[in-house]
Amino acid sequence: MSSTTDGFRKSVLQAKQNWTEGRARIHEQHQSGGSGRDITRQMSDLLDSILLELYEAIKTDLSPNLESRVALVLLGGCGRQDIAPYSDVDLMVLYQGPMSDELREVSKRVSQDVTDAGLPLGYSLRTPREACSMSLKDAVIFSSITEARFLVGSRPLYDNFISRFQRLTNKNATNLTRAIVEAREKERQEFGETVYLLRPNIKKSRGGLRDIHLIRWLGFVRFGVTDIQELLKRGGISTADTKQLMASHEFLLRIRNEMHFHAGRANDGLGRNEQVRLAELLGYDGDDALLSVESFMRDYFRNTSRITYISDHLVAKMLNRNSRGSSIVLSPLLTRQIDEHYRITGSEIGITRSSINIAKHDLEKVLRLMQLACLHDKKLHHDTWLAIRHAMLKFPDIKFTREAARMFMALLSNTQRLGGLLRRLHETQVLHRIIPGFKHVRGLLQFNEYHMYTVDEHSLRAVENAIAFEHDNSVLGRTYRNIKEKNLLHLALLLHDLGKGFPEDHSIVGERIAEEVGVRLDLPDDDIETIKFLVRHHLLMSHIAMHRNINDMELVAEFASKLGSVNMLNMLFILTCADISAVGPGVLNPWKMQLLTELFNRCTLILAGDGHDDGVPKQDRQREEICTAVASHADDDQAKQWLLETTGNLPRNYLLSHSPKEIAARFLPIRDLKEGEPECWVEYEEGPSVYRICIANVDHRRSGSFYRITGLLPSLGLKIRSADIKPLSGPIMFFAIQFQDSEHREGQLPQWRIDEICQKARDTVSGKATGPPKFRKKWGEEETLALQLSRPPISVKTNNRAAKHATIIDVFAYDKPGLLYQISKKIYRLGLDVTYARISTYAHQIIDVFYVTDEDGNKIRNQNQLQIIRNEIVRAVTDFLEPEQSDTDSPASENQS
Repeated sequence: MSSTTDGFRKSVLQAKQNWTEGRARIHEQHQSGGSGRDITRQMSDLLDSILLELYEAIKTDLSPNLESRVALVLLGGCGRQDIAPYSDVDLMVLYQGPMSDELREVSKRVSQDVTDAGLPLGYSLRTPREACSMSLKDAVIFSSITEARFLVGSRPLYDNFISRFQRLTNKNATNLTRAIVEAREKERQEFGETVYLLRPNIKKSRGGLRDIHLIRWLGFVRFGVTDIQELLKRGGISTADTKQLMASHEFLLRIRNEMHFHAGRANDGLGRNEQVRLAELLGYDGDDALLSVESFMRDYFRNTSRITYISDHLVAKMLNRNSRGSSIVLSPLLTRQIDEHYRITGSEIGITRSSINIAKHDLEKVLRLMQLACLHDKKLHHDTWLAIRHAMLKFPDIKFTREAARMFMALLSNTQRLGGLLRRLHETQVLHRIIPGFKHVRGLLQFNEYHMYTVDEHSLRAVENAIAFEHDNSVLGRTYRNIKEKNLLHLALLLHDLGKGFPEDHSIVGERIAEEVGVRLDLPDDDIETIKFLVRHHLLMSHIAMHRNINDMELVAEFASKLGSVNMLNMLFILTCADISAVGPGVLNPWKMQLLTELFNRCTLILAGDGHDDGVPKQDRQREEICTAVASHADDDQAKQWLLETTGNLPRNYLLSHSPKEIAARFLPIRDLKEGEPECWVEYEEGPSVYRICIANVDHRRSGSFYRITGLLPSLGLKIRSADIKPLSGPIMFFAIQFQDSEHREGQLPQWRIDEICQKARDTVSGKATGPPKFRKKWGEEETLALQLSRPPISVKTNNRAAKHATIIDVFAYDKPGLLYQISKKIYRLGLDVTYARISTYAHQIIDVFYVTDEDGNKIRNQNQLQIIRNEIVRAVTDFLEPEQSDTDSPASENQS
């Protein structure tokens, strides 16, 4: 037996050294510009040599006759000689005959020595019968064995195993094809079902390396080979697709090798920091419109989309072959012909063989095909899909006619299968022949923490989400169903973000694009104005709902006036909700939906003519009725008068969310409130763990209570959403602050937590608590390349137009615990009173809005004072976020008086 050193055999120590030194040499080759394929091949050769060395040592020590009984077989990436620098080793020891003690010892040594040599090992010991049997039951095992490669041992044993495996594959081709495809779909769902996911897994997300592997595995089932060049020879893949596949494969391998080498471990997650680093390393340039990382990721998405198209084609071809026994463009068997150009078969529709060469580059015929697919609720046959795509790529000057424009608008009116058909039009390169701007946003990354998808994927999802509202029983469903011109809504959703990727504001660019598209589609002038308005103002409704006080009915009336009609309101409401929901799962949360719905309902009252009653605004009459009902619960006239005055000053949303009896019971005890003895309580609101803390305190406007509360609540782990500050009666001030508790996301807050929050709030506003708050550091919030690159600029704006009795201050910056406290404290020290605040966070970006007055309760109208306010807040934010930049004199401020 080989001698040992420090518990390890010399053969193992030598293998470990050779592995480490060999990988280091290959790393140098990679850094010198070695291709992705060369590096993975070198890694494979290195692995082979290490395993052979260990095998020889094991054979010498344990069993000189080992070669006649076993075979070492490499599987998966090791089998196809496609090994990333830190990939696992997938090794199977194949044996024949009965299991013996000697064989067990050999198996143990193989596993132990490979692991001790520093190679991450996936290991199995199987007979040919066991391996074949397991592969038929598990698609992952089957796909791994399709890549099997003989390394050393008994060649006859290996050859007999492969022959047996091939026979079983041929016999079970249909079931195996379905199992492989289903396993891959399950993996895609886990790692990203769309190509255009902004943090993809380079191996397992859609369009990643695994889809190239899928092509190989299906090639083995159909043709008995996995090599792409061999599939080309057998007609399994076209020359053009082979060329694209090889180029995209090289692109991904080069990136994956770099990711592994840089991390010093297996790393297939292409996160934002890696995207930034790789863009710089690979020499991508940025400009005023696109960051270098956005250019890099656009290339990434173009490559993965090509892989997806080719993979999907082969999957469809294999499934069609196995389900019907023949491939069709459309075969006359088992089909129904619509006219001379189109046939339906089963669940699919396509173009007939005789018409395909003419119809594939005729936009009218392609759109007619899409109309028929909607009418008959059929999928597009994949051979037809492929033929159209090839024609669109080959013929750049395909004519766009007035009839094609009419047909496209008719297609947008139909909700059946529309989302899928728009995707087919996009995939086949047809959509940008109709809407040229879609070519610009294909694979366009939005490099921020907020969006999950590329611009084109986001736009298509927005249409799909809007259509999904049709079956909703909520206000969304009712509103969507009431929209008569759904084609204009769907068109606006397709267009709303096409202005991104240019230096100018994307809403302004988008409005110009909308006009150009409207003219191109030969729309009436009124319809063009509608889509221009929707695109230009597609952020307006969310801005007002989430960053303004929607209890201010004058603001709501101004917004309604801008819209001009219930129909425009309906379309903008649906567009807004579909847009937000298409940002990513869960982004349109109940809190945002509640705000948008409240604004929508209030605008509907105004636009439908129901906002006034006998010359009195309905909301005023409603408030009077509530206040009178509350006062009726008092026992004497003085208490009734006090309740009338107090409830008349309460925030409108508070009045509407409580019964008159509840309000009277809560506020009557406050009538005799003493200084230094504030009342505090917590209420549950609609939404995911959304609460309201209410504080009543004998206070004066310049006490600084608000900024102290904005320090207290975040220090307790509470996320402030909005705040209303109202004088009630006499010296009593009322604070209603909406918040979420990150530590208790499920169910109601426990009583001990409520007691803790209320006690600390009472101590804060009464002055018993001293010293600045201590803010909790968020796990994982350290500086990153991606965060630095995607930071929004610090900006402060003032607005005297949007509110009648207050000046609005908008603060834009990136988030950091304690920032709200710093801003609120600066506002206090500037001699301003906050009457309302709305706090919003989008990933790492904050938009904090404050309604402020001077000490006399008036707007700030002096322009010099407004400029001082803006500059001082910018300086305070900069000092807090970027202390190293605090000496620079570049405040970003803007007046919107």
